[in-house]
Amino acid sequence: METREYVEYLLKNYNEILKDIELLQYEYNTFKDVDPIGVIEALSFSSSSYERAITNNISDKTCKIALIYNEAAKRMSKESREEIYKMMKAAELEIARLNYCIERLEPSVKEVVRELFIEKCSWSYICVRNSISEKTLNKYRKKGINEIIGMFDLRRLVR
Repeated sequence: METREYVEYLLKNYNEILKDIELLQYEYNTFKDVDPIGVIEALSFSSSSYERAITNNISDKTCKIALIYNEAAKRMSKESREEIYKMMKAAELEIARLNYCIERLEPSVKEVVRELFIEKCSWSYICVRNSISEKTLNKYRKKGINEIIGMFDLRRLVR
């Protein structure tokens, strides 16, 4: 995705991204691991209802399987928790970066960008509130987007 497309995506979906971050935080904070003791007990003490063979030697296959399953469940829980955390932190970082770029804009452009993309105000409302024409509003919008793209475009820093 090009920098322009990415910045426009972030601006247009700002509030939805914030909602996604809140949902990921909730998921992360309420994440429940699989109860390993319950799994081990269920597998260790289960018996087949179809066949009852009387034997003197005890098989430890079920316990080994339960321990292997327990380790796999722990690993999967850990990986799932880490994935949620990574997604949450990546989204938080991008929103923080976008907010920083918006704050660096000149005041009139910053106000228009905030009202248009973050507060989701209508064009007519923004024009009246800021005492500007729609042409000026469009000019400020384009200028704001272009300046944010310039700040986001890391390729220019590498050259």
